[in-house]
Amino acid sequence: MKLSAWKYVKNNKRVTGVMVLALALAFVAMYVIFVLMQTSAESFKPVMLKMPTRVSFADLSGKAYGLKGEDYETDEEYMAAYDSKQQELMDALKQKPGIEDAFYTQILNSKYQAVMGQYTFEVPLMEPERIPSFLKHMDAELIEGRLPAGDGEMLVDATIMKNSGYELGGWFMPDWYGEVFRIVGVIRSEYLISMGTPMGYTNSGFYIVVCNDENTTDLTGMLKEQGIELTEADTIWDAASYREAYKKDVQDTIDMVITGICLVVMIFLSILVMVAYVSFMRNRVNEYNLYSSIGYGRYEIYCMILKEMLILFLIGTCTGFLLSLLSAALLNELVILPRGLVGKVFYTDQILKILSVNLFIMGILQIPTLVCLSRIKTIDNIED
Repeated sequence: MKLSAWKYVKNNKRVTGVMVLALALAFVAMYVIFVLMQTSAESFKPVMLKMPTRVSFADLSGKAYGLKGEDYETDEEYMAAYDSKQQELMDALKQKPGIEDAFYTQILNSKYQAVMGQYTFEVPLMEPERIPSFLKHMDAELIEGRLPAGDGEMLVDATIMKNSGYELGGWFMPDWYGEVFRIVGVIRSEYLISMGTPMGYTNSGFYIVVCNDENTTDLTGMLKEQGIELTEADTIWDAASYREAYKKDVQDTIDMVITGICLVVMIFLSILVMVAYVSFMRNRVNEYNLYSSIGYGRYEIYCMILKEMLILFLIGTCTGFLLSLLSAALLNELVILPRGLVGKVFYTDQILKILSVNLFIMGILQIPTLVCLSRIKTIDNIED
């Protein structure tokens, strides 16, 4: 007759339940932390990876155009030459297939606050008559309010409105620009773009705004084709530069934090489970001695212990998996979406990582298990 692993699990619900609960909660903790951290990476994708497929920005110095201040007698002459070069470049860009428009304008910065970190991005200011065509290019629609008609009026994406706590009729980025730019309309676009009209010279700089498509996202390359020699003084925000910033500033940072957290949790959990499991086996020494006395070998006892361990880990893992998905769904509905962020419920890679952690812990538990088996004796030791 074989030793049954399931009987002990079924008949000792309190003891085994504690082990199952500990494993399930550890699964939930690792998964929920990952979901929260990964929310930042998911939320920044529309701004950093999608928006550059429709619009790019360039802030070019005179040196990029080959201009030198000493070649001009006055600043006015230098600026006239600079403006002429700018206009030539914009006219050349507009001739390229896939470039709908290119114009030089003032820029504001908008912010997007995620669970981990904040990202600032460009918001173009333009004359009211240009706004409808820019809205169309960005596949944006007005869902509330009206289009800007006067100075210092803004259209803000609905997600950014929610994320920053803006209200229709309120001020845009008041902590940066003061009560200057009023929100008159709310728009919806998958690119989270906002736009507005200038108010004097309150801005974060002047940029060339290029309305491109998915096939003309390499603004750096196009500028080089036009003879523009970029320097450290020049700023280019196109698809390539945004991808690089996303990988370095967002994904790599989040991956490092998540790896660190999972490592700490894994070590902490391994210690706790090992202590609990050692105590669990010590309380059954007499039982193991009895099995040995009635003829069962160490290998059969070990197989029973291993099967019990597998049952506990399987139940704990399955329970943790279900609780994790439920927790992630609730977190998404109650916390992430109301803050204007993007979240997912199911992350295959993270689930596989947690399963790997559990397998690692099971491997570690073989050490105290084998030590316990080496000390199994006969019925004479039951009363010791």
